[in-house]
Amino acid sequence: MRNDIDFETYLFISPQKIIISVNDIINFKTLYISETLINIDNEELYYEKVDRFLDENIFLIEKTLKKFVRKISLIIESKNFFSLFISIKNKNHSESISQKTMDYLLNEAKSLSQETIKRKKIIHMIIDNYIIDNKNYQSLELGEKCNSFSLDIRFICLSEDTIQNFEIILRKYQVSLGQIVNAEYVRNFFENDDFDIFNKTNKIINGCNENEVKIVSKTYGKKGIFERFFNLFS
Repeated sequence: MRNDIDFETYLFISPQKIIISVNDIINFKTLYISETLINIDNEELYYEKVDRFLDENIFLIEKTLKKFVRKISLIIESKNFFSLFISIKNKNHSESISQKTMDYLLNEAKSLSQETIKRKKIIHMIIDNYIIDNKNYQSLELGEKCNSFSLDIRFICLSEDTIQNFEIILRKYQVSLGQIVNAEYVRNFFENDDFDIFNKTNKIINGCNENEVKIVSKTYGKKGIFERFFNLFS
């Protein structure tokens, strides 16, 4: 089998159904898709269903594409997600909003969240609101002068135990865990669009929400407004 990767694999998991979708990287054409209904609430049985579903599909995907599945990103619909909301303020004293200001506020918010989100991993960190001199804004341009500046930040988290359970299942098939995405967040962000959940997830992973703070590795080359900041936590 060939090892070159020109497709992405997504696994949608909910208490009602599991779907696996393999999509071409360039045009996002669906190369393989399979779905099963489960309708269960028992968590242990839930993981068993995911394991069985992968056992039925990984080999078929590799046989169909004549390539190995190396990584799978998860789109999870679950009540186990935990959301934390933090507002953080900075007095600017008529100075402009700089990268340094953003780094400080985001760093401070992350520090304040630590006690609350113990044993949880941040899946999404989203700036819901920018407050500049007591006025609300949905986006920000660095360099704007103000006397006060604050951020409303939302953390969407998932327990480390849940993530570890999925990693254990994937390792059985020599597959690594890619991104984890909250299905509800994806749907709400694209509430007026007709894209399927996999196309929407691909857009979220690739940074279509400019207000989401992306967690990147230190070796990552491109550095946007928040990416450089998050090297601190990688």
